[in-house]
Amino acid sequence: MRPHRLSHQRRGPRRPWGFTLIEVLIALAIISIALAAFVRLTSQTATNLGKVEQKSLAMLSAQNSLAELQIDSLPSSGLRQVACPQADQPFVCRVQIGPSQEGMRTVAVDVYLGRDSDQRLANLQSQLPERRR
Repeated sequence: MRPHRLSHQRRGPRRPWGFTLIEVLIALAIISIALAAFVRLTSQTATNLGKVEQKSLAMLSAQNSLAELQIDSLPSSGLRQVACPQADQPFVCRVQIGPSQEGMRTVAVDVYLGRDSDQRLANLQSQLPERRR
């Protein structure tokens, strides 16, 4: 007597193990799209990091300019443009000093990348007491 064979055994042509060319191409397409998205994300992150660093340095320059005005006696009202470099950035600070009102003056410091630049990177405003000379 012969042993009974399983009835669910496959009949017909056998499929070889492995991937077809179409399956491999689809997988490569999916991987290439994912890698392209990752490279774009990495590039945008690096660009944004540079902008954040530049704005942080610009704010530090504005704070330094305001601190210098607090230490010295305030000059007369008007607009002044002074170099205020920070790290390797050639910033320019535009300092606007307002007229005296009740012993206080409004001071605004705007930081730009260069003398001819119109793009403001930082802005700091404060009121400082007017000192008697």
